[in-house]
Amino acid sequence: MGGGNIGGYLRLFRPKNALMSVLGVLVGWVNVSASLGLIPNLILACAVPPLILMAGNAVNDYFDAPIDRVNKPDRPIPSGEVPPREAMTSYIVLSLIGVALSIPLGVEEFILASLFALSWYLYARWIKAMGLVGNILVSLGVAFTLIFGALAADGLNGKVILFSTIAFTSNLAREVVKTVEDLKGDSLYGLRTVAVVMGPKRAGAYASLMIIVASVLTILPPLAGLTGPVYFLLSVILSLPLLLYSARESLKIDEIKAKRLSSTLKLSMFLGIMGMLLDPLIRLT
Repeated sequence: MGGGNIGGYLRLFRPKNALMSVLGVLVGWVNVSASLGLIPNLILACAVPPLILMAGNAVNDYFDAPIDRVNKPDRPIPSGEVPPREAMTSYIVLSLIGVALSIPLGVEEFILASLFALSWYLYARWIKAMGLVGNILVSLGVAFTLIFGALAADGLNGKVILFSTIAFTSNLAREVVKTVEDLKGDSLYGLRTVAVVMGPKRAGAYASLMIIVASVLTILPPLAGLTGPVYFLLSVILSLPLLLYSARESLKIDEIKAKRLSSTLKLSMFLGIMGMLLDPLIRLT
């Protein structure tokens, strides 16, 4: 991979998004396990999803290069920072490493890693152009980082399933918002995204509905007695207002507002997942 520069590869792989997947794994782990030690399985579990996600980012940029020349000409491939062939090579290498590292964790973890490594290729090549089904697949990828972490800790409970459902609905709303942000290039290349098919106003209304669902789900864990004060502070008091603001603003969405809303939702998701992570950790210490 000598044709590109380091900065270009970092923007291709989007390591900040990969960090979010590590947080998802940790959320799954600490909410089913009382162990806080950096045991080998935890290290492996934290390595697999980010590797596969970075591989998916690379192959997505490979197939998105013509559209990015319109929507995001500063992306690594259209800007010339990373040759297309090396982006595809990166996808193959990172996927193989990620899947290989999942083998010691168990059969279920290996199957999940393999399915998502393949899914990101299929998503970039065909599924993304199909619209909502692509958004659902991406959001499932986010949700399953929590489930992956729980399985690696040898357990899966209702609390983690609820948390993963919150992650799924929140991310699905953000995915729909992003289709409004990318409307110009997507419509030019004939992609059937939610915003292209429904129009930005109806897409915004759909995103608003998903945000409201995520908001309701967010308050269920404390109501059910599953979480403590740290979750309530981060995931409810701090994150929930951002969700409700985004739900309202999504009803007035346009291509300019969409970028700001996407960032707001991302911040809300980060606060929410930190509440899910820190709450059990603090109660264990």
